[in-house]
Amino acid sequence: MKVLNNISLKKFTTIKIGGNSSKIYFPASISDLISLKDIIMLKKTLILGKGSNIAFKDQGYKSNIISLKYFNKKKIEDCNKIINVMAGVSCAKFSKFCYKNRIAGFEFVHGIPGSIGGALAMNAGAFGDEIWNHVSSVRCILNNGKVYSFKRREIKTSYRFVEKFNIKLFLDVNIHINKLKRFDTSLLSRYSKHRSETQPVKQWSSGCIFKNPSKKVSASSLIDSAKLSKEKVGGIYISKKHCNYLINDGTGTCHDLEDLIGYIRNRINRKYNILLNKEICICLLYTSPSPRDS
Repeated sequence: MKVLNNISLKKFTTIKIGGNSSKIYFPASISDLISLKDIIMLKKTLILGKGSNIAFKDQGYKSNIISLKYFNKKKIEDCNKIINVMAGVSCAKFSKFCYKNRIAGFEFVHGIPGSIGGALAMNAGAFGDEIWNHVSSVRCILNNGKVYSFKRREIKTSYRFVEKFNIKLFLDVNIHINKLKRFDTSLLSRYSKHRSETQPVKQWSSGCIFKNPSKKVSASSLIDSAKLSKEKVGGIYISKKHCNYLINDGTGTCHDLEDLIGYIRNRINRKYNILLNKEICICLLYTSPSPRDS
């Protein structure tokens, strides 16, 4: 199993900011993860997927990180009415698997940054659908290091929220499929085109910064109507394509990111009396939430 010490965390996030790590483990299999049981059980141990929706402080992260970058990243099994997908599989790979095998209903996953494990952790979604709408069961490692399976009905979810109880990380998921649903060959192309036209897919960002306040009001529309679209702090600026994306021009820091997030939240709160909640997680030296998250 690969282990790295004192390496820049910029390489492991999609927004490319953050200081250095203490130690990062790269398990490639379930047996590798089980061998890390004692480390997984530590409260300060952080589980890292593909690095979207997360940023590290400029001072780095001084506890253990377990990266799922190499964890069974290619393993997808079609079991008739169920697809078993390992947590390390990227959302893009899963979507392409469904496309290749003419399995309908998962076109929305294409273009979501990150892994299936990360998508499960935050109930990722797009185009009116969410990953947990299709879950049959999940297998996890708990905070006590034990492996446990949950049925869908045992996990409470809502918009960009999953009640994870004492779940430390997701190992794999069984996703139910509807064989009777007609496969639309053009839908993936339409979704891909829409993303490229409306989102900064080739720039350094973490994905959407804020959750939408409601189904009728988007965070992006509030930021745009408040005339904040040209705001910039240091090397972090608001995307011209989509106001809910913050872009790193290559010189940005986590301090820049937090300052711009705080500025946007304050302006929106004063103007509309709406407090925007973040999708992004900003990690301190350990796992406690940033004071700026409040």
